[in-house]
Order: sequence, then C-alpha cells, then structure tokens
Amino acid sequence: MNGKRWFAATALCAVTAIGVTFAQDIPSPDDPPANEPKKKESSLQPRPEDDPKTELWVAKLGAARPETLSTEQGVLLHQCMSPEGDRFFYYRRVGSNDGKNGRPKTTSYALYTVGPDKSESKVADTGADTTPPLFLGDGRILFTTRRYDLNEDGSIDMLDDPTLMVGNRDGGSLRQVATLNPGEVPVAVWHEDRDVLVSTPGEESANGWIVSLNLIRGDRENIVRGFNVEMVLDDGRLLFERQQPPPADQPRGRRWNQWGQPVVDDENAEPAQPSLADFSAHIIFDPKDGSEVELYGPNRRSRIVVHAEGSFFGHQEPDQSDDPFARFNRWGPQMLSAQKSEIVIIDDPQHHDTRTPSARFHYQTIGWIRDRGLLVIEQGNLGSRLILLDHALNTHRLADFDLNARGFMASSDGLTIAWLDVEDSDKNGYLQPWKDNSRIQFIHIE
Repeated sequence: MNGKRWFAATALCAVTAIGVTFAQDIPSPDDPPANEPKKKESSLQPRPEDDPKTELWVAKLGAARPETLSTEQGVLLHQCMSPEGDRFFYYRRVGSNDGKNGRPKTTSYALYTVGPDKSESKVADTGADTTPPLFLGDGRILFTTRRYDLNEDGSIDMLDDPTLMVGNRDGGSLRQVATLNPGEVPVAVWHEDRDVLVSTPGEESANGWIVSLNLIRGDRENIVRGFNVEMVLDDGRLLFERQQPPPADQPRGRRWNQWGQPVVDDENAEPAQPSLADFSAHIIFDPKDGSEVELYGPNRRSRIVVHAEGSFFGHQEPDQSDDPFARFNRWGPQMLSAQKSEIVIIDDPQHHDTRTPSARFHYQTIGWIRDRGLLVIEQGNLGSRLILLDHALNTHRLADFDLNARGFMASSDGLTIAWLDVEDSDKNGYLQPWKDNSRIQFIHIE
C-alpha cells in the first residue's frame, strides 16, 4: 500500500489448514485492575457479565473450508477486498525496463480483480503505481496510474505523475478524473463519494496537507495538516494521523556510541521537524467548525483500523521501555526480548485499553462482526489463528492457519476473511510476498 503508511506490524505469516474448525474457546485474559477508569457501556471493554449471545453464536458455528481463487501464478502486491467481500483486487508485475535503451527505468504493474467465478481479469495497466483502489458507493473504483517521467530523473516512481482514474470494478468505463501533483496519494472518499481526500507530501515536515478534490469539478481545498487519513466517520468527521516531532529531551540525531553511551547533540540546533520515523497522533477533525480533538497519541507505532459501537480499535507496538531484557548496541537501545504487538481499544481521549491475550503472539486487528465483537489475527511461530473478542472481552478461537499466509483482510461486515497463500517460489527459504508467488484464499463465516 501507500509507502507513507505504517504497515510494519501488519505483515503476517500464516496459511490455512486443510479444514478450518470453528467454536473453540481460549481462556479470557485476567480482569483489569480495580482502579481502572469506568468506560462507556457501549464499548468493547471488560465487564463482569458474560456475552451469552455471542457465546451461543460461536458454539453453533461448524467447520468451514478455505476456498482458493484460481489466480494465475505470480507475485500479488497490495491486495485488498471490496467492502462487500465479493471481489478481490491486487497488482501484478507485468514488465520492467532497466533504462539502458534510453527510456526511463521503471517496473510496470497492472491492477487485477477476481471474484466468485474465480476468473482473473485485468482492470487496467497502471504503470509504476500500485496504490490500492478506493471503493465508491455506486460500485465504481478510484485508482492512480504513473506512466511518465515527469521530473526527468530517468526513473518513474512515486515522485512522478499520478493520474487519478475512475471506472467500473471490472475495468469498464474508465476515465481520467484529474492529474495529481507528484507525491500525492488518494487515501479516502468523502462527502458521499463527491470528493476524494488526497495526502500531499510536506516540504520540510512529514506532515503535508490533506486535500479535498471534487470528482466532478476538480476543485481542490486544503482541509487539515496531516500525513494520512485513517477513516471517514459516518458523520463526516475525519480520523487522521499527524506525525509528532521528537520530544524536546530527545532531539533527532540522538545516537549512541559503541559502548551504549549517548552522544550529546548540539543544544543550539534548530528544533527537529517531524518525520516518518517519529510517532503519530490520531486526531479527529470536524470540518463543520475546523476543530481537532486528539483521540490517541501513544509514544509508539500504532494503527487504528475499526470504528464500531462508538469505540475505535487497532493494534500497536507494546511499551517495552521497562523491559528488563532491553540492551544497548551501537545504534542505541535495542530490545532483545521477544517482540509482539498488542490490541488497542479506545473509547475516547481519556479512556483506552490494550489487550494481549498471550505474550507469545503478535496481534493484528482486522475487522468487526456486528453485535458479536472484534476480529483479530493472533500470529505465533508455528502458525496463526483467527480469534473473536466479544463484548466481555472473552476470547473465542474461530479458525487455525499454518505458516504460509500473509496480509489478512476482512469485509466491512467481518464475515469474509481473506489472505494470501504464499509459496517459496524462489527457494531462498523465506516467504516474501513482494517476491514469491501467491494465491488468494478466503473463508466466509456463516
């Protein structure tokens, strides 16, 4: 996906078992401390009572068999699913030019789609662009193409012309909407699909402008300073990310020598501007009055991917500042203990929780099932599994996977789960989705 976005914690290793068994419970995590702040009753939070409706629903689930979509062998990049879960989109590498013949150096891709008929079809050639499409409510999609070396640096890349296209999901009725500026990336549709929000690069800071581009008139309007839009809320407000400058007591450039001792920076140096290496704050912007409210601002990398029942859900790196196994190496403090990611639950700026059912696993939030709870992928060294956290934060095990899958995704209702089945096609001993052949697998939860 967009290189500006953080996906370090979303690359997962797993693949399906031959059969997937539903309805196995995992012991719930320990109750929260008694002094934990009280939260909204509508949120997904620990409560003393159970969630019998969800427990009964899980108990009635039977075995489900993964289905493979008959895509041709090849490297599938930046896969995504339509909101309804009925079609899958991905990019294929279709050619390359090394620049020796006088033409710009480039790798060319095409956007493909596959659906229940299992017949793969090409939507459009996109040149050097692999930005995931945006889905409009009327069934059309928005995506970009990059075909020309606009800055004449001998290579076609993210700094060259992104041409915004709109068309049917099968590639029909394609037309150009606008030509974006170099480095701009469409990130969300807005105002009932009348506008597209575009992330623009900053000049000295990682934070540029979030721009609203009208799809009919082509008008542009600067909306808010930030680096990415995570989601558009039902009432038109935006949840966006803004990179934060490093703390004053830890300016950028701080480094350590080979003995683990900090090297002191120049106190007269100008304050550092925020970069993509810094942490981001998650902010809610209301276009009606221009107000901003910081929803969550952790001192570590985090992603918010779900909004349901008034709360926000995602995943983040754990806080290991007090880890007794932390050590120093020549690049500074290095955590040598097992790395993991954790689930984050945010009710409002004053109330948020993290959950790690097991310290041995990574956790990635992928979706929400209405009236049931949060869908999470739990990844370990021997495989992964799909778990459901219900309203009482009881943990239900829904499906098991082996070690060959990456990039889990869920439909908007959470009932279709898909992933890439990756094979070690280059025989180097590693599963690398950007190099190895893949096929799309999915299951539907009844």
